[in-house]
Amino acid sequence: MLRRCLALSGLCAALLLLPAAAAPAAWFPGEVIDGPNPGLVSVGGVDIAQKDGTGGVVYLRLDGGAPHVFVARLLDGAWQPPERIDNGIAEGASAPVIAAGPGGRLVVAWVSGGSLISSVRPDSATGWTTPQGVAFPAEAPAIDMGLNGHTYVTWSASGDVRAAYMGRGLTQFQVIPTSLDMEPARQAGDAEGRRPAVAVSAEGLALAAWGEVFADGSQHVIARRVNGLSLSPIPQDVTLGDLDGRPGGNADSPDVAMSADSSFGWIAFRQTFFDGGAPMTRAVARRMRGSQFEAARPIDGQGFPAEDVGAPRIAENVGGAGLTAAGRLSGQIFGSTFFEERYDEVIFSGAVPLTSSPSPFSRRPVIAFAEDKTGLVAWTAPDASLRVRERAGEWQPEQLLSKPEFGPVDVNAGVSASGDRYLDAAVVAIQDTGAERRLTAAMLDRDPGSFSPASSSTWYKEVPSRISWREPINIWGPLTYRVYIDDRLAGETRQLSYPLTQLGLRPGQHLYRIEAVDVRGQVSSTPTRLIRFDAQPPRVSISFSGTRRAGRITTVNVTATDSGGIKGRPRVSFGDGSSVRGRSVEHRFRKGTWTVTVRVSDQAGNVTVRSRSVRIR
Repeated sequence: MLRRCLALSGLCAALLLLPAAAAPAAWFPGEVIDGPNPGLVSVGGVDIAQKDGTGGVVYLRLDGGAPHVFVARLLDGAWQPPERIDNGIAEGASAPVIAAGPGGRLVVAWVSGGSLISSVRPDSATGWTTPQGVAFPAEAPAIDMGLNGHTYVTWSASGDVRAAYMGRGLTQFQVIPTSLDMEPARQAGDAEGRRPAVAVSAEGLALAAWGEVFADGSQHVIARRVNGLSLSPIPQDVTLGDLDGRPGGNADSPDVAMSADSSFGWIAFRQTFFDGGAPMTRAVARRMRGSQFEAARPIDGQGFPAEDVGAPRIAENVGGAGLTAAGRLSGQIFGSTFFEERYDEVIFSGAVPLTSSPSPFSRRPVIAFAEDKTGLVAWTAPDASLRVRERAGEWQPEQLLSKPEFGPVDVNAGVSASGDRYLDAAVVAIQDTGAERRLTAAMLDRDPGSFSPASSSTWYKEVPSRISWREPINIWGPLTYRVYIDDRLAGETRQLSYPLTQLGLRPGQHLYRIEAVDVRGQVSSTPTRLIRFDAQPPRVSISFSGTRRAGRITTVNVTATDSGGIKGRPRVSFGDGSSVRGRSVEHRFRKGTWTVTVRVSDQAGNVTVRSRSVRIR
């Protein structure tokens, strides 16, 4: 991790500002993005930018009798009205994918008429670009955008895997001239289980993976690094020859992830192994380190003999920690986490069962993982409801994400999940059939988090013009601040300060606190603090005691009172050039009449000066 931070000092400096523990979060099930609408077809994907929580969901909806591409953007934690983005294209669309970057940047790609087409929204204030053709022929696209805006899209084209690159801030893809295949003559990326996957590092390099059929008919998983328009010289065959002494067979269904440092990444895939001649599939993961892949790690929570598994999923944050999920034939989903204990060592937690009851849909889990090492695994339960387990230190209890009143989740229409760096997250699905069909999102929204006043509690001569506070960590949405003074609501604001002069506060001490309210009504509060002001100077009196004879001790007594308290000790000047601090002070005067002057300050800086004469015989 240290070496990565040296290479990515700006990013790692930002990571050091992350809180040690995430703010409490709550799930908000079944927020309706679109519908009821019988024309909702399928979910393409949801993606949320790690840095600022903007993002969007892409999906297909019938328009004019054909499926077309619609996007609902996520801004300030709220879903915006859907927009059709394949305007001007009469042919129906399929396989839409989406990638999100900071500032509201979105890149969407889809297939229409056999061509790969893309459109870009550069930021939240700029509209969508006119759809642009990327390549023909094309099918099964995958897309990802790095933290800094570099975007790659991969697809299958007539049995080859192809890729295109879009630089940071640009709006058009450049196609890499050659295929990514290990051997271009082989069939690659052209069937379920062989479809390409891609992940992008913060530095803008990508890791792509796909299935490729060798000359003997066996299917292998191949991985290759991509740097802009350049390919690494040698694709890597990550397929295992054996696992625990069991010979390996066909491999498929790759999923990939990358950390901030492009030298590191992960690939998870499924592979058949023969245990006593009986074929059985296992889910494994391998870490990419430099140009090589390390030994495989099983992630399905079992040994041999084994149950068959579905396509595994893997996610990794910029610091190298991550999350995996794999579903077994029996309907149980297993999840595990990993992190780097040292630069050269990865520690995996044991894969644990996540589902409370086996589900026929458990082979299709979706996952998200954040920079604060929180994560989630979501799936469709046997009753066609959407369920989740959140990982926050430990695995949290299973929760319901879909609203039963909206009907069953259409698992064949796709489920997708994504989250930002604090795991403000969305799990998106289509519910019900016919006229009541809805595109819904379950939202995991962290509360505004702890924050504190920035104003001083010192005494002021008059009421301060305003009080202020520090901004809490809250990626999603503008916060509304409620200002309470002496337990009464004084007002609300969206600024980080509030004026006091119009409130008519009396001098003295007043208690205040600030509540931060997010877009979903979650509240956090500052500690209670004091406002203290005092416009009145201290009340002072002087008296003398003792013998008033020259050379003998005379005591000067000072009585000082103030509602806010006296600051320090009064200064007593004896009129003969000498002075001392104290409330009862002794002095030997010479013969004559002397003027004793006392100066007293209160906590607010108000000053009273009193004088009194004393005659010394």
